[in-house]
Amino acid sequence: MSNETVKKVMAEKRRMTIGQLTDLLVSGALRRELGMDKTEFATLVSVMRSTIRRIEGLEATPRMGLIFNTAAVLRIGIDFPITEERAKK
Repeated sequence: MSNETVKKVMAEKRRMTIGQLTDLLVSGALRRELGMDKTEFATLVSVMRSTIRRIEGLEATPRMGLIFNTAAVLRIGIDFPITEERAKK
């Protein structure tokens, strides 16, 4: 595991929406950016390796717990977009 890369990502204090974080998990881009294999990344976010394999292989969708655990471990802030409702007439 590349501790320096993980510490760098944590220090960046990134902010993203749940959809953006999900995209990074499904594509495997976040795991590759950290320089980890599937086993190391699974250990980091406290899931089984098969879960990561199924998500990246598009066999399963990530559960909200995995998304929030990943955000918490890497200190990624979650932005919730604010939508304004139009006044109904």
